[in-house]
Amino acid sequence: MRHIPTALAITLVSGVVFAEQRHAGSHVHGLNHATIVLEGNRLQIAYEFPAEQLAEHGHDEHKHDEHDDKEHELSEQLETIDSVFAMVRLPENAQCKEMNVTHSVTQVGGNDKEHASHYDALIESTLECSAANKLTNLSFVPAFERFDDLEKIDVEGVIGSKALSETLTATSSSLTF
Repeated sequence: MRHIPTALAITLVSGVVFAEQRHAGSHVHGLNHATIVLEGNRLQIAYEFPAEQLAEHGHDEHKHDEHDDKEHELSEQLETIDSVFAMVRLPENAQCKEMNVTHSVTQVGGNDKEHASHYDALIESTLECSAANKLTNLSFVPAFERFDDLEKIDVEGVIGSKALSETLTATSSSLTF
């Protein structure tokens, strides 16, 4: 079990590096990221996406609200997603129970006026799976159903001792391992 923090750190660091590259140019809409680590019976999932996807009625990409007000509003909207199961579906026979879920919103656009209002949302969850050996696939259909503008989900992770890296789309939204 002590390897989980190490494996998660490695995958999250690679995700942060990729996120920095992703945001170095323009803010990328329609692209989400998931990091998955399974070791023993413990499953950790981190799901990151442009916070603008939380807006119920679309958004003005270049609207510049006050930083604190916008971040607070986005945080409140993110908190309405009370479980990672709103983004990913697991096999029921794996008997996974969510033990912890955290939410965060981070400004990603830099300090220039054009990108200052861009934020990413992150949902992180730790689950205990009574029958982890039955955890043979993950479906991201819930995420594609939730977000109309979602085009791709980049999934990276470690399942036991195997590395995982796939890009999912609405027509191919599940992965098997």
